Amino acid sequence: MPARVRIAAAAVVALVALAGMILVVVRIRSDQSGIGRLSFASTRPAAAPFDAFTETRLAVGSRCLRVLVASTPSQREQGLRRVRSLRPYDGMVFVEQHDSTGLYTMAHAFVPLVITFFTAKGAPVDEVRMVPCPNGTDATCPVYGAKKPYRYALERPVGSASASGALGACSA
Repeated sequence: MPARVRIAAAAVVALVALAGMILVVVRIRSDQSGIGRLSFASTRPAAAPFDAFTETRLAVGSRCLRVLVASTPSQREQGLRRVRSLRPYDGMVFVEQHDSTGLYTMAHAFVPLVITFFTAKGAPVDEVRMVPCPNGTDATCPVYGAKKPYRYALERPVGSASASGALGACSA
């Protein structure tokens, strides 16, 4: 076989191998991009005085909750500060783009809250009761966090129904 043919054959084999490797990498990345993206019901603008947020319905175990959604950095920072009543909402879900170990404070908060942390796949990680710190700042109030990384954090008033079970979309 002439050298030119062997070189052409080797180049074709190398290109096919390279294309195969690229395909494998793209497939792995596309598979990972869906991890941790729970599919909630569609969101819509929230009612006043929460019009800086959106709202959705999400399931926690067998319960379907109407919640505010905090998905941007400024929404997550604002959270439920200066809120005296969450009505007509059952709570607020904080959506992180990646697994997080971020901490929460109750600075400028008036309502005692329970925060439940969930993994990217919706499994509960940890739950913490948080005490209001209405006259404090992020630097002076206690901080609260999960024992493990989380993707979603659901805050709801102390005394509301339990948020035990996996996080997901409401069935109806």
